[in-house]
Amino acid sequence: MKRYFLLNIPIGLPLLFFITTAPAIAGLFDRPDFFERGHEQFEAEIRRLQRGETVPNPSINIDEMALPWSRVLMKDIGFTVLMPPGTITRENETVEAPKGDIKFEIIATHPSSSRYVIAYSEEVTPERVENAPEVLERTRDYIIDNRVGLIKVADDDITFANYPGKQFQLQNKDETIVYRLLLVEQRLYVLAVSQQNDAISAESIDTFFASFKLVN
Repeated sequence: MKRYFLLNIPIGLPLLFFITTAPAIAGLFDRPDFFERGHEQFEAEIRRLQRGETVPNPSINIDEMALPWSRVLMKDIGFTVLMPPGTITRENETVEAPKGDIKFEIIATHPSSSRYVIAYSEEVTPERVENAPEVLERTRDYIIDNRVGLIKVADDDITFANYPGKQFQLQNKDETIVYRLLLVEQRLYVLAVSQQNDAISAESIDTFFASFKLVN
């Protein structure tokens, strides 16, 4: 079951809820590919809420670094991250897996020609993440296998605060997506940025990834 929560800025405006159905998926962390193109209803709802407002010309590139970013603090989970300007959304997704369902929370923002995502799983049992390299590789492979039309152009092992991770990049003639996977104890984090190739900002990607911090 995938549940979407649309949160408009400034905080305090009403939340809009609607529900769609997600397919059963096998594996430990076989989801997530949080850039699936099944958001027509979601995008239509944004347009409905924004009807009557000025809509930016999509042919004009906006410098995301020139606009103020918002800090997201998730104290109960234990992280903080900066998000670029745009409509911030929150989605809940429950993923079916052989060893038990896994819940993910997804926070995203949608500036012009791009999408920034941080997704994090609930804490699972230590046995399910005992083999960290395998968890990260299976997650990466599933994302790549389900990104039809994009090819892998970079793939690296990384560490974050002594925790294992992976960073890889997918690309086609129109779009580039950079993923960073982090396995922090018993929780998987997925940070990702999708940008149109004619509006790529490496500085924005670096700022987003570097802003992710663990907090007590």
